[in-house]
Amino acid sequence: MRSIMHARFRFVPPAGTPVNFTDVVGSIGAVFRGQDTVERFKADLCAKVGVRHCELVSTGRAALTVALLALKEVDGGKRKEVLIPSYTCFSVPSSVVKAGLQVRLADVDPETLDFLPESLERLDGERVLAVVATNLYGMPSNMEVWRRLTQERGVYLIDDAAQCLGGLIGGRYSGTWGDIGLYSFDKGKNVTSIDGGALVTDSDQIAATVSAKVQELRNSTVNESVSHLVKLLVYASFLHPRRYWIPNALPFLGLGTTVYRTDYPLARYDTWMAPLGHRLLTRLDVIGARRRAAADGYMKRLPWSAKLRSVQPRAGTVPAYLRFPVLVAPELRSKVLEALRHAGIGATTSYPSAIQDIPQLQGVLTPEDRQLSGGRDLAQRILTLPTHGYVTESDQDRIAVVLAEALGE
Repeated sequence: MRSIMHARFRFVPPAGTPVNFTDVVGSIGAVFRGQDTVERFKADLCAKVGVRHCELVSTGRAALTVALLALKEVDGGKRKEVLIPSYTCFSVPSSVVKAGLQVRLADVDPETLDFLPESLERLDGERVLAVVATNLYGMPSNMEVWRRLTQERGVYLIDDAAQCLGGLIGGRYSGTWGDIGLYSFDKGKNVTSIDGGALVTDSDQIAATVSAKVQELRNSTVNESVSHLVKLLVYASFLHPRRYWIPNALPFLGLGTTVYRTDYPLARYDTWMAPLGHRLLTRLDVIGARRRAAADGYMKRLPWSAKLRSVQPRAGTVPAYLRFPVLVAPELRSKVLEALRHAGIGATTSYPSAIQDIPQLQGVLTPEDRQLSGGRDLAQRILTLPTHGYVTESDQDRIAVVLAEALGE
């Protein structure tokens, strides 16, 4: 009975970063004291990752849309295609479409979550405006190779580190390897301000164009600011595993649901949220170390076998581990997921399909796009485990036991 009650009334969220009462009060207080935390946030983010220019907007997907609009303008509108991974967050193709550009796919390697090198051989510098590398789940992509390849073809590289703030490649931060990079501060990210996104670049021309685009955007409305404040209070109150079971038990909230949509607003960053983002940015190294410790714990504890395989980070990289990805035998994944959830663990199967299987994109993808297999394979095998600060060693021990039982090991 005790174990059942423990699983019922302690549920570990699949993602998020702990926000305490002091963070909430301090963030609200900074706004009322009139502190210009937006500029501080921008300046300190630039200093942290080592870039010269930064702009903030309403969401991570808005950031990618603005980045594409800026590159399209710098390019003079000559090229229309954007090459993205065949498996990634649905906000990536939706941002391409919202920017008035054409989605093209390059296949991924399920063992690395990154582009298959041979899949970028189709990169046509005459038609492709940009390549978007997405550093999925905080696992740094092979940016040194993609940077060299895109430069050789005269194609822009977008280092989409929405999930990888704090990740490193050869000592250089994810998000800074492209002509332009971006970060997200959504609720599930390692630095959150409930919503928001950042664009970073060292290019003066791109920075000027991005800045002009941001100035054209509307400000956040009063209703949006109130909504952000309410979400902050709810987030801080219910993210803890002792309370997360409450929203998790309400299916109408749609927690963790991935939906393809292009009707999201493009707006400036909500100044009410800047103090929280800035406070968490100052703790980025601690947050990252905790997530890497969780990943190390999983590597040591989980029952690795042909049925359960790890995704190894590339040599010379330091992952941000927004989540810990594993590959499960497709015929066992649903059983594993259900067993983990029954045990009070918020594991997820992440995005519901490969990009080429999103219904809204069927009319724009080429036959070659629709035939790619790596993204479909990954969509059937991926499972992610939580890495945030509320994950305990006891949670990891329980996860290892549940996995071994569900996999028959």
